[in-house]
Amino acid sequence: MNIEQYMYYLLYALVYLVLATAMKYILNIRSFQHYNADDVISEGNIAVGLRRSGAQLGLAIAMLGVMSGESNPDIMKDMIDTFTYGLVAIGFMVTSLFFTDKALLPKVNNTEELKRGNVAIGMVEFGTLVMTGILAYASIKGDDGGIVSSVVYFVAGQVTMVLLVLFYEKVLARKINPVACVLEGNLSAGVYLSGKIIAYGLILQSAIVGNNNASFTSDAVIEYIVAAFAGMILLYIFEILIDL
Repeated sequence: MNIEQYMYYLLYALVYLVLATAMKYILNIRSFQHYNADDVISEGNIAVGLRRSGAQLGLAIAMLGVMSGESNPDIMKDMIDTFTYGLVAIGFMVTSLFFTDKALLPKVNNTEELKRGNVAIGMVEFGTLVMTGILAYASIKGDDGGIVSSVVYFVAGQVTMVLLVLFYEKVLARKINPVACVLEGNLSAGVYLSGKIIAYGLILQSAIVGNNNASFTSDAVIEYIVAAFAGMILLYIFEILIDL
């Protein structure tokens, strides 16, 4: 490996650092009416730290999908493409927080709860953001970087994530309601739900990456739906086996 290749890697690393810094400031703008994220994290607020770390980890996972895709022979165009997809991934992270606030945990103001130090909600946001990064990685890599397909898969993934939580909350919850426990600040419920969301994201990833065609055929839609619902059932079955 020559010096020129090392310089290229350094440039890509700088692109990622710029995007990661942008992510930090965007999250700060989103929450500035409630708290200063840097201040509360330095004071030991784990809940806010989980939101930030989940967003940064999700962005890093998404960027793996960008970097593992087919590169443009023109280095400048390739860097522009990398930066563009990075911005798309940041948009996914921010939108994912909206889904969590409005659809996944509709009865609570997540940002206000994070300020109060509700680590359970911080764990759910962490899992949601990591899942978003996994879906972004899968959609960009699986469809060779198509922005439209990435957005479609992102929306589909967020919707199926909400359906997963509702499925467990309304249909399969046996003795406890995990969502209600999270709202009460139960850390165990937050870890449980966060792990469930990440595991579900990995299941959906296989369906997305398996569809290497950027066109949304009926077969591709059926494959995704089957994987989504099979994933719900399999997670529940394995949960019972683990309990036993």
